Amino acid sequence: MGETSVWEPEGTNQDREDFKVVGTWEHPGRQSWDMVSGAAKYPSDLWMDGTLIAMALRSPYGHAKVKSLDVSKAEALEGVKLVLTYEDEELASMPQRRPSYYEFGASPLLGDEAEFEGDEVGAVVVAINEEVCKKALDLIEVEWEVLPFILDAREAAKPGAPILRPEMNPDSNMTGNTFGAAVEWELGSAEEGFKEADHIEMIDYGRPMWSQFRPMPPAYFAYWDNDPWGNPDGEKMCYVTNHAHFPSNGPIVSAFLGANSYADKYRALSPYMAARYCDFVEKRGAQFAPVLSKRLGGVPVRCVQTRRQSFDAAVPQTYLSVRIGFKDDGTLVAVQSKNVHQTGARGGYGDKTHGHLVLPPNAQGFKQTVCPNIYSEMGYYVTNGACTTADPGQPMYEPLAIALAKIADVLKMDLTEVIMKNIKVTAPSLEACMAAGKEAFKWDEKWHFAGERTLDDGRLHGVSCRPAASQTWGMISYNINLRMGIDGKIYMPYAEALIGTYWPDATQLVIAEELGMKPEDVIVYYAPNYNNWQQGDAADRGSTCTWAAKEAAVMLREQILAVGAATLGVTAEEVDLIDSMVTLKADPSTQVPLIGLGQLAVGYCGKPKVPFQTDVIRTMNMDFCEVAVDPETGLVEILDYVCAHDFGKVIRPSSAIGQIENAITMNSGRALREELIWDEDTGVLLNGNLYDYKVPTIVDQPNVVSVPVETRCGGGAYGSTGVAHAHANPALVGLAIQNAIGAFIPMVPYTPDKVLAALGKLPE
Repeated sequence: MGETSVWEPEGTNQDREDFKVVGTWEHPGRQSWDMVSGAAKYPSDLWMDGTLIAMALRSPYGHAKVKSLDVSKAEALEGVKLVLTYEDEELASMPQRRPSYYEFGASPLLGDEAEFEGDEVGAVVVAINEEVCKKALDLIEVEWEVLPFILDAREAAKPGAPILRPEMNPDSNMTGNTFGAAVEWELGSAEEGFKEADHIEMIDYGRPMWSQFRPMPPAYFAYWDNDPWGNPDGEKMCYVTNHAHFPSNGPIVSAFLGANSYADKYRALSPYMAARYCDFVEKRGAQFAPVLSKRLGGVPVRCVQTRRQSFDAAVPQTYLSVRIGFKDDGTLVAVQSKNVHQTGARGGYGDKTHGHLVLPPNAQGFKQTVCPNIYSEMGYYVTNGACTTADPGQPMYEPLAIALAKIADVLKMDLTEVIMKNIKVTAPSLEACMAAGKEAFKWDEKWHFAGERTLDDGRLHGVSCRPAASQTWGMISYNINLRMGIDGKIYMPYAEALIGTYWPDATQLVIAEELGMKPEDVIVYYAPNYNNWQQGDAADRGSTCTWAAKEAAVMLREQILAVGAATLGVTAEEVDLIDSMVTLKADPSTQVPLIGLGQLAVGYCGKPKVPFQTDVIRTMNMDFCEVAVDPETGLVEILDYVCAHDFGKVIRPSSAIGQIENAITMNSGRALREELIWDEDTGVLLNGNLYDYKVPTIVDQPNVVSVPVETRCGGGAYGSTGVAHAHANPALVGLAIQNAIGAFIPMVPYTPDKVLAALGKLPE
């Protein structure tokens, strides 16, 4: 087995063994009834009497500049209330502030240059309805200067390519990474490592842009009205669609930063956002709606994208060439990786930046192996063809998974043995996941070398597996406020959009566990005037924020026991809190209800001392995939998908299992069918609809078996860890296909034409 380490838990009661609430079922989510009944009001549902519609002019070209603009006919159209152009002083000055990580090439909210086809540019119209808006936009006379565009990061990297962002880099299309990840780094000496290798192999892998698909098109709604809490300076309050799902982004943050205002002037109208997955690109409507409403005296303004327009944010394309050296026993000794990565057109604040916020698929994953010699070279290149947002999942594990499978193929070794030999991990996480996953998948029965098995129906059979780390903790402290009311209930406010992670419900269970309360007596409630509850990582917060909730609950418990003990005339050490009652330990029949004890409160903001995983991984997961490939049609069917996931500790089972099923469904679509396709001559998106861009439906749902593993190695409450990101990795399906057909397809998605080409039945 690879190098191991031991994780020492941090914080209070991390080693708790007696659980009454955490890990149990039958706890409906706080918003579950609203969502299943249809009572929930999402951004696109918001409407008031007198609501006006806002729409922006959009570019018909892949990259273009407005040379001249005449809006007089649009302004004269009956039903039009306002037309603003990029020359408007307020719009030209926005965003006035932006998060620090948008450090490159700031540009106005509404400019005269379109970064991609469909980009908002030049003018915005407000009218009484959509029909009038569309007519007004058609009446705007525009003279365009069509500019060079680049859709492929590899083309952007070539010498002599048109410079798309000279204000960012006048010499080339290369930019930096948002988090400042090194362009070049080395551990040991790759050159010396290859001298020690018994085998040297090359790996190529790439993926196109995927749509950062939202089930509901982005919608923004805003109006200005009196603040019911009072207006000390006489200004009105701006009511905005909803909060963020990330601390430095979202409609409210975008609105007040863009206007150089502050959060207390803005209130959210809904806790709902519909599902989002690592989508940090907030649309310009988030800033348009408040500005346009204010110009019109505070009337409600609604800015909703069409489904076609909702393809304007995507996961970046990336291309890797990786050279690996390994010994006869399957041990990696050298890695040399080169990655060309796309940064896209624009980030979430109208800037000419990218929204890339997660480590790209470079050689980072190899750091968590026993390989002592790793060289990594990155290139981040600006392109056109949609904004880019964060990479979903842990793409840095894609090249690692492919490398381990290559070693197994060359040496004719069982892939699971190669994995165990190379991965550095905190014991016993990987070992436990491997054993549980192999048993559930029946690996020993199904495993074979490439091209060695055909099913009875003539289809080619393939299996593979891959390891990955789990998100174990966030990067910023979490702010928890708990209060015991005069009714004896425990209250925790939050103000973040609900997007499907169900973290408020996880914190409810942890708080109930630590306090000794019944879950129904812990009220986690949406408080639109309580700004920025969530101050941490956007990833897998269902487990991560529970650590701070646990610490806060411990502090409040001490207060409750002290007050309850005084009521009984004993010391705090002589009482306990059981099922929402202060109970005398010596005589459990003697109890004091919390009602009437008074109001008590605590505030806690913090995180463990070691927020991130080091080079030795704390919590792991193992995914196993089985496919059948039709050699005549090239169609691929996922027969079985087993996820053995080390949750550390399962907090809320329904959420935990749901996170895996969501990720695998999404993963299957990106592996087999999803990609954005532009016309190479015009830069126009060709499949911006749900007929041509094929997301998985219920009939495409693969069989997913979730196998919970609990090693208590994570950074969340009781050693819990994250879930979904770890499984959004399409390369595993490709490895299973390779095991079936005996040839690796180096480019996602693994469509029938690529399969047939790999089989030699179509030209590549």
